Amino acid sequence: MMEVKVKRIKPDIRAITRLVPPSGNLVQGQSELPIDPRLAAEAARIIAASRNHYGASEGDTDLRKAVADKIRKYNNIEIDINASPLELMITNGGTGALIGIAQSYLRGKSALVFEPYYPYHRRILEEFGGETETFELDKNLTFEKDALLARCRELKSRSDFPLKAIIVCSPANPSGKVMTQTELEHIADVAKEFDLLVISDEVYEHYVTGENPHTPIASLPDMWERTITVNSFSKSWNISGWRLGYAYGKGELIAPINTAANVIYVCPATPLQAALAKVLMADSDYYTKLRDTFDAKRRVFSEAISDLGFDIYNSGSAFYLWARIPEHFEDALKFNEMLMEKAGVGAVPGSAFADSDRWDKYMRICIAREDSILEGALEKLQTVLR
Repeated sequence: MMEVKVKRIKPDIRAITRLVPPSGNLVQGQSELPIDPRLAAEAARIIAASRNHYGASEGDTDLRKAVADKIRKYNNIEIDINASPLELMITNGGTGALIGIAQSYLRGKSALVFEPYYPYHRRILEEFGGETETFELDKNLTFEKDALLARCRELKSRSDFPLKAIIVCSPANPSGKVMTQTELEHIADVAKEFDLLVISDEVYEHYVTGENPHTPIASLPDMWERTITVNSFSKSWNISGWRLGYAYGKGELIAPINTAANVIYVCPATPLQAALAKVLMADSDYYTKLRDTFDAKRRVFSEAISDLGFDIYNSGSAFYLWARIPEHFEDALKFNEMLMEKAGVGAVPGSAFADSDRWDKYMRICIAREDSILEGALEKLQTVLR
């Protein structure tokens, strides 16, 4: 009898968000901290000046220059802002970049993601005619190079949806895992052996707090030629609704993405780009202060919920907490429903980020909230779990 695979029903993050009051919302992965007042003032000024018309599909020239400066300073990568074809483009959020990549490179092909994975890495590909295959990390969220080689060899050689790319997300959504230099080198070696693209999602680069620094995989030997790096301003500038991000890489890799973006989006929001260009690199300590703020949130919240029985994964970053739920609970989906009902607090069950059942006892907790919200949520959790 032929085996029939039953597709697991995954928790819907946005649906869970709607079920939780703002005071207990540790669910959706966006920063709910206030916008930088300088950025708000610039946006208001530029909009009032009627700079509200179409712009270039690749983005505002001044913002592209500011982003190139940012990449040089924080990633040690030189971008030629005048290169033709383009090495850097502004996108409609990181999602807009991923959609352009899927449209340009992954129709009829597949990409490998590390499980637990970011659901939109899968959803975008499936919506644009590709497939996503998983490579499951072990319980410590690590992997062996030989196992990755074997998995990629298997997928590369098949006739239907052959493997075209590896998606690297570091620091990772949902776990916060920061890839080590060795792990990135393993991925690079595999990509070169099988002639694969690497799509590097680095949205959370400025939240790294642990011993492993953020290393862009594009900076490794011979990886510039095969890496497309995706990033976003949504998290680090508290502007998820602005839909601004960027993608960079070798010009021949970026040009098709810009062509797709021109058709799908026309251009990113022109006044918002102009505003961000004014402030992006104005404060040399901005990202240091951002990291320190979130590290303080991580330490306080981690310690408090550890006292309630959660086992926190030491991810090395600080936007999300990835935690094993208290030992006497076995199903994070039911556990989360209980917390929403009794405490008015919710997070995301681990099954939202996985195909296997290994992560059913885990939760992703978003701490990108005002301290008063985190403190109130903790008090409610303590009432229920103590």
